[in-house]
Amino acid sequence: MLLGFSLLAAPSSAEERILALAPHVAETLYAVGAGPEIVGAVSFCDYPAEAKALPRVGDYRKITVEAAIRLHPTLAIAMDDGVIGLDKLREFGIRVEVSHPTTAEGVAADIVRLGKMTGHGKEALQVANSIRERLKILRSRRRKPMPRVFYEIWHEPLVAAGGGGFISNALLEIGARNIFEDLSADSPRVSIEAVLRAKPDVLVIPDEARNVGERAKAWRELMEDPEQIVVRADHDLLHRPGPRLIDGMERLQQDLHAALDHAATTP
Repeated sequence: MLLGFSLLAAPSSAEERILALAPHVAETLYAVGAGPEIVGAVSFCDYPAEAKALPRVGDYRKITVEAAIRLHPTLAIAMDDGVIGLDKLREFGIRVEVSHPTTAEGVAADIVRLGKMTGHGKEALQVANSIRERLKILRSRRRKPMPRVFYEIWHEPLVAAGGGGFISNALLEIGARNIFEDLSADSPRVSIEAVLRAKPDVLVIPDEARNVGERAKAWRELMEDPEQIVVRADHDLLHRPGPRLIDGMERLQQDLHAALDHAATTP
């Protein structure tokens, strides 16, 4: 029962009291100097280390409203407006904002927006400008022709990076073309047959909850190509549209180039 929670006395403070309702939101807020204003977070908010100590109020899909209200938040920032529990937070007078950038440039713009929203505009602009400068360097290093890439977000069921999400854009920014860029969803389910028909030059396999070596072996057998190029991706960096996405993009570009160069020189 929620009855009575609105009558609890909230702490008096000029600062926002923020619920970071997605991992990338917590990372962004810490990066711009708003970490001390976060009073609650959700599952997988584990970076930076300070975020691990924050009280949990659910996950990125569903908020435990009672737990959230006890923290007297003034602002909640979620990845999707459809998160269960957000409407209840609004009923209690809590401001709700959405942070869901779908491009690398959009990540930089979103950092500026969240910085201004929390009174850390100057710090946010510095973070965003650094990302934009690093993006320019990545673009300058893109190769032609661009290799065609299958990005395996998940393995059971098989989920790919679709054209509607930030991962597909990140691939394009580093000089790779997503074989499923024509699919509008962020992360559509696909079939093994669709991947085989597309004949990607490179398979990118994140290290989340799977053995990349075993997945590489399985795909090479399916593709009947023992030389199929496979590149490991750091999911912790590349699966969150926050300040560290650029780190993952730089690493993936380096590994992609190294794998292509090795393949080109192998008899």
